[in-house]
Amino acid sequence: MSENQLFRGSFHSFEVNADFSEAVVVMRDSSRLVLRHRVGERWAKAVGADGMGKEAGLAGQVLASIVMFRLNAKHLDIDFNDGSRWEVSFRDASKRH
Repeated sequence: MSENQLFRGSFHSFEVNADFSEAVVVMRDSSRLVLRHRVGERWAKAVGADGMGKEAGLAGQVLASIVMFRLNAKHLDIDFNDGSRWEVSFRDASKRH
């Protein structure tokens, strides 16, 4: 199973903020992958269903496989260790996803 397939199988939903600098990806187990990309700041963290990182569940597994991500008004693009990737395009930047 590729890391992209792990992500797709774990993915439930996501939200992105109005200026496309932070996205929260909710996993099937209610854990969350939080991605922030601003000028001079890029980080990702896994948050468990309990709101803490100690039991990060599926989000922790996915986080461990991420090499890099990009988040902007155009898209959220995630590159994985095995060379696979996942991308969602924001066709209309005025709409929240």
